[in-house]
Amino acid sequence: MTHDLKWSDAPPGEIRDQVAVWIVRAPAGQRLPPDGSPPDWLDEKERSRLAAIPQRSGKEAYAFAHWALRSVLGSSLSCPPRSVGFLRQPCPGCGGAHGRPAIRDPDRGGEPPEFSMSHSGDHVAIAVAEATIGIDIESHPTPESVAGYLPFLHPREQQWLGGRPDGELVRDFARLWTRKEAMAKATGQGMAAVMNRLDLTGQPLGWRVRQLIAPPGYEASFAVPASVHLEVVMHDELPYPMPELEQV
Repeated sequence: MTHDLKWSDAPPGEIRDQVAVWIVRAPAGQRLPPDGSPPDWLDEKERSRLAAIPQRSGKEAYAFAHWALRSVLGSSLSCPPRSVGFLRQPCPGCGGAHGRPAIRDPDRGGEPPEFSMSHSGDHVAIAVAEATIGIDIESHPTPESVAGYLPFLHPREQQWLGGRPDGELVRDFARLWTRKEAMAKATGQGMAAVMNRLDLTGQPLGWRVRQLIAPPGYEASFAVPASVHLEVVMHDELPYPMPELEQV
């Protein structure tokens, strides 16, 4: 059963921009053939990235996340998930072909939707909207991992996190990190542009960053332009489940 949650931050009478968010857990069991061969619906670049992942669990998480994205976008575009392809927009910083992902040949009238995807552990977060959007989900790190990353954050962020007990530290660091990743994806500039240059303990100029309800042990956030008044619908099941493996 799908449990949908709907909320809005739009003032009364304002036009609302709809944002659909999925936070879903990968199903138990094997999601790749025993030989690790890639599913036929992955494109060439995705197959190359899949091959470079060393651990089996990482490969299966990658495959599920990329099916989940196709499932959501296929439903949004009223087309089979397998037919959804991707390209990269130009980077706003250098113009290279590694900016925000976009739908290749959406085959429908009007502008294709904007989207963003993130996965961590066995969970995937996906956002689809008419406005520019970035989303991120992260599992809680260890205190040792937090200590390693703290020096690279903005000075105000380091101060904000300072002195917390371990339980609060890993939670609040994960929340902050998802805000950074969401901003990096929304702007298309990557983490280098937000790591120690942007204080995300508050709202960045021109942007609105919102925390999402996430499963226990995870944090999630998304970012949209400040001009966007949101109506968010959250889902916990995919429109199309991942195809089962064919028995040989």
